[in-house]
Parts: sequence; C-alpha cells; structure tokens
Amino acid sequence: MPTGALPDAEFPKPVDTSPPGGYQGVFSRRMDTERTAQGTAGEIPSPDMKVVEEMQQGIVAGFLDVQQAKAEGKPVVWTSVLLPREIFQAMDVAAVYGNVLGSYASIFGLSAKYCQLAEESGLSRDVCAVHRCMLGLAVCDEREELFDLAFAKPDIAIGSNFPCMSESKSFLLVADRYRLPTYFVDTPLGPGGRGRPAPDHAVAYYVAQLRGMIDFLVSHGHRFDMERLKEEVAFTKALNTLFEEIDRYKMAVPLPIKAYDNVIAATAPLVLPKRLRTMAIFERLRDELRERVEKGVGVVPDEKLRLLWIGMPPLCDFKLLDYPERRGAVVAKSMLEFLTGFNLDPRLMDPEKPLESIARAQLASPANPPLGAMIDYFVQATKDYRIDGVVSVVKRTCGIIPGIQRLNKEAIREATGVPSIVFDLDGVDAREYDAAATKASLDAFIDVLLARKGAA
Repeated sequence: MPTGALPDAEFPKPVDTSPPGGYQGVFSRRMDTERTAQGTAGEIPSPDMKVVEEMQQGIVAGFLDVQQAKAEGKPVVWTSVLLPREIFQAMDVAAVYGNVLGSYASIFGLSAKYCQLAEESGLSRDVCAVHRCMLGLAVCDEREELFDLAFAKPDIAIGSNFPCMSESKSFLLVADRYRLPTYFVDTPLGPGGRGRPAPDHAVAYYVAQLRGMIDFLVSHGHRFDMERLKEEVAFTKALNTLFEEIDRYKMAVPLPIKAYDNVIAATAPLVLPKRLRTMAIFERLRDELRERVEKGVGVVPDEKLRLLWIGMPPLCDFKLLDYPERRGAVVAKSMLEFLTGFNLDPRLMDPEKPLESIARAQLASPANPPLGAMIDYFVQATKDYRIDGVVSVVKRTCGIIPGIQRLNKEAIREATGVPSIVFDLDGVDAREYDAAATKASLDAFIDVLLARKGAA
C-alpha cells in the first residue's frame, strides 16, 4: 500500500465556507426555531456541563471540515460512524456519517419529513427509522440550513454490517443516488461474551477487510501512512483508558451527569474534528465530573431511583430521559453510550499492531453480535451503577434490540434481582412515537420501584 502524506504546503489554502455566525450560530438558530415551533422552551435538550456544551459545539463545527475538503477537491466519503475512526483519522478522510445525521434529524424534530422522503424513494416503513431519516436527508434536493451544511455530496461510499444488517443495504441507496464507487466491510461475529478473546481466524479476516478498505480509499485519492495509524491507535488506547476512569465517576451516587450529556460525551471521540479531538477536552470532562462527585452535586437534589435504559433513547423527544427526574429517578446508564462504537478495551490495543488491535477490540465490543457480550455488559452495568430498575424499550424497526430485551431482562433478574419493564417505543420516527403512553409506562414502573424500595 502506498505510504507517505502530502506536506502541508501541497494542500490548497483553506476556503471559508462557514455560514454567518459560524456553525454554532446555525445550531443555535435551529434550536430557537424548533423551540418556537413547539411552543415551549427546552424541548430540545441542551448540555448541562460546560465541557459537554463545548463538545457539542465542536461536533457541529466539524461539519465545516467536510465542506472544506469538498471545496479543496478532496474525495468525500459517505459511511458509518461505527467503522474504525482511527483509519479515517490517519488518512485524513472527510466523512459524512449518515447515522449521525439521521440521529440529529430526529433530535431536531425532522424525522417525519425525512422518513417520508425515504419511503417515497422506495424504502419500506419497516426499515430502521434512523436509516430512513439519514437516507431521506441524503436523497432530497433541499435541506434545512444546518443539514445543508452538514451534508456534502459524497464521492465514494463505504458500507458495513456492524452492528446491524440495515447498514449493509442502506448505503446502497446513497450510492445509487449519486452513482458512487462502493466498498463493503464485512465484520465477523464477536466472541459471544464479555472478556472472551475473539478467535484468531476472525481477527485475521477482519484485518483483511480493513486492508481492503484502505486500498479502496488509496485508489480514490487518499494516502495511507502506517506510522500515523499507529499514532491514532495509541491515542485510542490512551483515551479508552481515560474513559474507564471517567466511568468510575459516572457510577457515583448521586449521579453527576445527565443522560443527554452522557450521550454527547460518548459520541464526541468519534465525531469531533481532529483539531478538537484531544486528550485535554476529555481530561476536562473527567475533572469536572470528579469535582461534582467530591462536592456531592447530583442531577436531582434527592435521588431515589437509578435507571438503566436499554434500547434506543427517544431521539425525537430526548427530554423524555429527564422525565423521571421529577420523581427523583435518574437514567444513570444508556445503551446509546456503547452503540457509538467507542466502548473498546484498551488492554486489547497495541499501537505497534494497529490493524490487529482495531480488529480485536471492535470484535469484542458489546455492540457486536451474537450479543452475549451485550448481555454480560448490561448485567455488569446494573451492578456497577447500582441500578434499581431497567427500562427496556422495543424499537419496532430494529432487528437486534427487540430480540435481546427478554434475554437481558432474565439475565439481569437472575444475577442481581433488579426488575425490568419492557414496552414498545420507536422514539426516532415521530409518527410512531406516543409520548403519553410512554410517560404512563414510566410512571407505573417508577411507582412499582418506589414501593419495592420502600418495602425493602
């Protein structure tokens, strides 16, 4: 494979394609517009922690990098945020992450519009709602200001089946729409349990898949440098070690971080632009959490219950995760934290063997089927976070999450005695979301948990 990176002098001068007021200005205007349309302030959540607010601003500012690359004539890649970020960082790949855009579209109240556009393009309403959001956004001709800035017409597309099969098909709609060259990364099944090593043959196969992706990127104008990849793997190893420390502060009672902040902080390592993706910002997250823990600052003044949320959170009504707080209940842990794909074991990572390290760590991720590791992960989280009750929501258009909820419920009950509630909630497509029914289910479950705790 070709090695070597262009010196800075060979790159064109930066082109200012940012909108008036910058990307954060667009973000703020969209927030204000949405709140006005909903007739009430605060329906779209805002970060509670200062450092997390900066992360969110950085994520939005990162959209500029894609526009900058497009203006400079560099190839833009349509892909999944769950593919190894280290390779994209090392090769300076400007990527449009469809699943991130789809999620943001739902958070900003646009899921009905973009899901409908995707369905008019031929997708069934039974396809994952996140994917319908992102594909509707990708194939339409006119978008809202923020998403017009976030989306750049791609030049190539890379698909995968990690962790779900929807990924393997949805990217093809974008490829057909823009007549793109494509590459597909086939991810083998994981070892089947937390702490179990992936078999060598699976690691070797996945490494070959990643090498093929690198060759594909090189053939379309990107450059590969093994030393830069080693640096990125070293960074990931250090950052995941830091996140283990951060997680220990998150486990504190009272809970020091709100659910929305948790999701943004867990997503930031994947989607922050390189200039902002530094150890310093995550060390500040740790320090701010440590200060809150030492001072006994919690999400609610009188914490009574701690909840674990398994399943997709209600993106179209993210404030629902705050709803239990009025009764002293907090969502201490959410499934979305590891669905970002950044829950990698630093002990499996050796910067001198970067591709093998990426393969071993990602195959062992609890997000990777056959889901044994996911069950073990939630059992352990129930213990570590001192959970009182598990909220398991079934997203109708998902093929993985509904099938595992009963297994999670039984495993958690057997290992810890903690009860679960399982109910339907497709919180991505607003057309299928019933806020009143969802709040009624949560209220009933909290009543049971409070009575149970009182009796104990």
